[in-house]
Amino acid sequence: MAGALAILPTASWAQEADDSAGTEAAADSGEIVVTALKRGTLLQETPLAISAVTGASLQNAGTSSFTDLTRNAPSLRIVDGGPGNRRVILRGVTAAGEPTVGVYYDEAVVSGSVGTSSDAAGSTPDLRLFDVERAEVLRGPQGTLYGSGSMGGTLRIIYEKPRANRFEAAFSGNMTSVKSGDVGGSMDAMVNVPVIDDVLAIRAVGNYNQFAGYVDNVYRGYKDINDGHSYGGRLLTRFTPTQDLTIDLGAYYEKVATDSNRWIAETGIKYATDGRSESGNYDENKLYNATLTYDFGSVALTASTSYTDRFRTVVGDVSDTFNGRDNAAGCARYRLKNAGVCDAATLASYLADTRAILFSSLYQPQTVKAWSNEVRLSSTGDSPFNWTAGLFSQDRKTVVRSTLLLADPATGELKDFTNPANIAYDRTINDHLKQKAAFAELSYEFFDKLTVTGGARYYEYDKTVGGRIDRGQEHYVSNVTPFTEADSKETGVILKGNVSYQHSRDFLVYAQAAQGFRPGGVNQVIGLPAALAAYRADSLWNYEIGVKTRPMRNVYFNLAAYQIDWDDLQVSGRTSGAGSVFGLISNAGAARVQGLEVELTADPLPGLSLGLSAAYTDAKLTEDQVSTVVVSNGRKGDRLAYVPRYSGSLSAEYKWALSSTLEGMARLDATHTGDSYSTLSPNDTFRRHVPSNELVNIRFGLQQPDGEWGVSVFVNNLLDDTGIVSSGSSSNTGGKTTINSVAPRTIGINIRRRFR
Repeated sequence: MAGALAILPTASWAQEADDSAGTEAAADSGEIVVTALKRGTLLQETPLAISAVTGASLQNAGTSSFTDLTRNAPSLRIVDGGPGNRRVILRGVTAAGEPTVGVYYDEAVVSGSVGTSSDAAGSTPDLRLFDVERAEVLRGPQGTLYGSGSMGGTLRIIYEKPRANRFEAAFSGNMTSVKSGDVGGSMDAMVNVPVIDDVLAIRAVGNYNQFAGYVDNVYRGYKDINDGHSYGGRLLTRFTPTQDLTIDLGAYYEKVATDSNRWIAETGIKYATDGRSESGNYDENKLYNATLTYDFGSVALTASTSYTDRFRTVVGDVSDTFNGRDNAAGCARYRLKNAGVCDAATLASYLADTRAILFSSLYQPQTVKAWSNEVRLSSTGDSPFNWTAGLFSQDRKTVVRSTLLLADPATGELKDFTNPANIAYDRTINDHLKQKAAFAELSYEFFDKLTVTGGARYYEYDKTVGGRIDRGQEHYVSNVTPFTEADSKETGVILKGNVSYQHSRDFLVYAQAAQGFRPGGVNQVIGLPAALAAYRADSLWNYEIGVKTRPMRNVYFNLAAYQIDWDDLQVSGRTSGAGSVFGLISNAGAARVQGLEVELTADPLPGLSLGLSAAYTDAKLTEDQVSTVVVSNGRKGDRLAYVPRYSGSLSAEYKWALSSTLEGMARLDATHTGDSYSTLSPNDTFRRHVPSNELVNIRFGLQQPDGEWGVSVFVNNLLDDTGIVSSGSSSNTGGKTTINSVAPRTIGINIRRRFR
């Protein structure tokens, strides 16, 4: 089922659950085994708020991206700006800067690019979900085990691993048609080949996706401009020379090329933009991982190293920034070298320069290269004493070049980037983050029922940011500036405490206090006074109580209530006081998030599976975002951006026998997301309302009972809800409202086949 729980086939969980007698017993019960604690535990016996969904459930729901996991986990929100432009939020913990949710593919942690605003959280890499063992959503801070970036929680995608005992292959294909839009399609395929029986195997997965466009450019008369494509895959190798030693090697690749799916509210037409110049996202992700596990008997060793190589080009039409500036008043305001005086010659030069950029885009190539390493030891077996301890390091280098690139006024196509004459602004930023950490988590079980857990993580980071401006832009009040560099360092300790009581196999209650944090850094603003360049790490405490129950054999009910106190927030603002004013990130203010999460899954009748999840999230500032350094728009009582108070999802799936070799399937998935706002302050000129939405997907199919093949037809966004996921404005849009939304009603057919 697609809710918080789903039945996990024995063949799937056995790949990764290797620790305790309790997890071995799951083979007979079919319960989900998770590795959220970095050792195998049963989902319902893991004392934290965690949602897990199996690969089979993801397939049945048509899930292909982690954005769809909002249907499976309460308090999970994804601000979707298109592939490669996604911000993951858990429990309302969101702000500018480094990510607040850790995202893992297998053992590899990934991160977005810091971009031009030090906001790595807004560009989380999104690899396609096919041939997945399970997805885990850990709600609440996971700082002790997962480190920085897991303030709100952690999202883990665990792919199926190579099997050395049999050949396997699978295929899934989709054809789709979007209302008032284009036709799209996708193909996913997998092949698993044993090379040496029971010793060595290779598993290769590939995909191609043609996006069905639905956004029109009414200024240019272009239709379905966001009809891009993506392709990629992964190659996994598993080597098990002995029963105790396993070596996993993985190479992951994903490439996306698409025009932006944003549209402009002021056109008065849904899914329409009036952009004069190109907008789009071109993203190439390469991820490599090697993981070694060795079972010493009572202790298991895991050593993992990952390398990320990401090249991303973000293109955004900013023509509207300069509207109304091609006149004498604009000359007086922006041609500062003349002290506000424009004679005829100066005005002519100014008008020529300004009119050239009335058709232009910010063209921003960005590279991210990161090494991440972790080695840990974990206890195994059924001892009352369990523990995990390890070391972590990361070295991430980012280079961002931000240019204002001219476009052809007749077509809107960007001019040659390699020709300096086409570049009206040019800034380069180098961002280097190094992290080290040591962590441990210990638990002891008293009387076979009461378990006490304590954890700690020591961290240190060093962030260096340097930059230069090779070509200034008077409209940005930016001048040519030589390379300058600043550095920020910090150390700290975060803690966790958990007490759980397992009254019976069907009833667990727990209470937890846990910290989360993310690194501070150095502002990219060139010319900013050195005393203002650095900002500190921010951290929070999460206080939580929860219960996990199975009131009847096929019914699971879980409940969690929490309060998060977040201090010293990293905020975007402007320098306070007189003199030059700079936009920057600094520390100011505090916030409190209070929430309630409910999960219910049930199999009330043979063939019928039901799932329900719901969340209430009250996320507000408790202090004004004002300090001696920075003034931001946020004031006490303001709601945090993009955090709805109410959200929920419902799923229902029914299978029935048509013959001994054929069964029917019907499925419904429905979600509700409450309204929110794009910025904190009601007085913010650029604040936009994000209305609530209700999305309904239905699917009907025929399939073989053992899952060898299936054919289904589906309708996504059955009610044709506009489904706005983000709405905002800025000076770069000339104050216009940019909107990202789900696709209109989409009809499709899926065919899948598995070979064993």
